[in-house]
Amino acid sequence: MTNSGPLTKMDEYPRHQIGGTFDSVQSDSVHWNDGFYFTLGDEATGATLFAAIRLYPNTDVMDGFACVTVDGRQHNLRWSRRLRPRIDDLSVGPLSLHIIEPLQTLRLECTDNEYGITFDLLWEGLHEPYLEDRIVRYSGGRKVYDRTNFDQCCAVTGTISVEGHTFNVNEDTWVGVRDHSWGMGRTGGGTSKAIAPDDSRDPRRGFAMRQWTMVRMPDRVMFWQFHQQADGSFDPLEAVVIPFDQRQPQWSYVDAEASADRIDDLPRAERVRVLLTRPDGSVDRFELTPVSSPVYLQGGGYHDGFTDRLGRGVYRGVDHHEGEIWDVTHPINVGDPGGWFLQRPDAWAENFATCVNLDNPTDRGFGHLECVLAP
Repeated sequence: MTNSGPLTKMDEYPRHQIGGTFDSVQSDSVHWNDGFYFTLGDEATGATLFAAIRLYPNTDVMDGFACVTVDGRQHNLRWSRRLRPRIDDLSVGPLSLHIIEPLQTLRLECTDNEYGITFDLLWEGLHEPYLEDRIVRYSGGRKVYDRTNFDQCCAVTGTISVEGHTFNVNEDTWVGVRDHSWGMGRTGGGTSKAIAPDDSRDPRRGFAMRQWTMVRMPDRVMFWQFHQQADGSFDPLEAVVIPFDQRQPQWSYVDAEASADRIDDLPRAERVRVLLTRPDGSVDRFELTPVSSPVYLQGGGYHDGFTDRLGRGVYRGVDHHEGEIWDVTHPINVGDPGGWFLQRPDAWAENFATCVNLDNPTDRGFGHLECVLAP
C-alpha cells in the first residue's frame, strides 16, 4: 500500500481535492506554498505590524515573521522550522495563529521572546473576504506562477509591546488587512541551479507604478491592485467596492488613472492620486498620503531575505530564528547594522496611508498602501 502521507486533522473534513491526504499537495514544485499575511497600522502614531505564517509542503518548511515599525525603527523577527510532523500546528517559534471562525475571526499571537516584541491580536472581518482573480503565468514555456488570494479588511483589538512600550490596538485609529494565498509563486522555496535561466519575461511584470491597496472608508472597503505601464495603460487592473451593508452588492470600477508625487525625485511616493471610473462613466478621485515609515518586507524574508539571503521556504534546520533593527527614517536608504540588507532599484516597500475623496473630504479612510514606483 502506498500513502501520500500520514493523516492530519484536516483529513476529518470532507474537502479532499486529491486521492492523498492533506499532508501532501498535488504539485511537486518547491515553490508551492500556502499561508497567511497580516498588516496593521495606526493612523494616530504611524506604528505598523506586518506578520505572516507560511507552509512549504515540498521543502518541509514552515516559516514566519513579524516586522514592527515604530518611530522610524523597523524591528525584524524571522523564524523557520521543519514542517512535519507538526503540520497541524500553525506556530513557528513564539508566533502562532488560531482560527476561531474561518473567514471571520482569527487570533495572532507572539509570546515572550529574546527580541522583546510581543503581541496578542484578535482579527474580526468587516466583510466577507474578497477573492482576487486567480493568476496563472507561463514564461519560456514553463509555468512559473499559479496563485489564488483572498483579502479582508479587519477590526483588530489587543496589544503590541515593543521597546518597553505597549500599544493598545483598537478599531478607532487602527486598521488591519489580511491576505490568505496559496499556490506556486515567488513567495519562497529558494532557487535551483539545475533550472535554465528565465530568458522570457512576462510584459505584465514590468510597470511604471504598482499598487496593492485596501482601505477602510466610512461605509465600505475599497480594494484595488494594478500595474500602470509607462504609456499610462493598466495591465492588470482589479478594483472593487465592498459595502459594509451586506444587503448591498459589491461592485467594480472599470478603469483608472494614477499619479504620484515623489519624495526628492526618489522611487518613493509622498502622495498618490487615483482616479477610478464607475460603470456609468462617472469618476471618483482619491488622494492617499502615507503616515507610516516604509516597511521593507526583506526584513520578513522576501526578496532573498534572511541573513543567508536565500529567501523564504528554505530549510535552515529543525528550528531557526534571527532578527535585527533597521533605521528606516530615510526615504529609501536603510540603516542596517548587520550590512546584509540589499536595496532593490525600485526601493520596494509598503505603508499605511490616509485616503481622502477629493470631491467629498468627509469621505475619508485609512488602510494599506503598497505603491512601488519604477526608478
